[in-house]
Amino acid sequence: MSRLSAVKPAYWISGVLLVVAVVLPLLVPTYAKVDPHLWGFPFFYWYQLMWVFLSAILVSISYKLLRTEERRRRAAQGLGDPEAPEAGAAKDGDQ
Repeated sequence: MSRLSAVKPAYWISGVLLVVAVVLPLLVPTYAKVDPHLWGFPFFYWYQLMWVFLSAILVSISYKLLRTEERRRRAAQGLGDPEAPEAGAAKDGDQ
């Protein structure tokens, strides 16, 4: 069995989202124009600013997908939740 078939869909989706967030803003022909204007700003400026927010959204979706997949993987292996407090750890205020 190849290792490629063991890759979960969440990893592929996250990879595609990250590629979109990085590559599309770098494609100069998509934004090398002046029109249409938005609130007096040429297309070049508001398009680049739009990608700042879209990239943040895409990266956060990717992060949540991978975090969910990692929790599922750890639960399947019996390792528990990495963010859960340990049973033996002292709590705030405990001496």
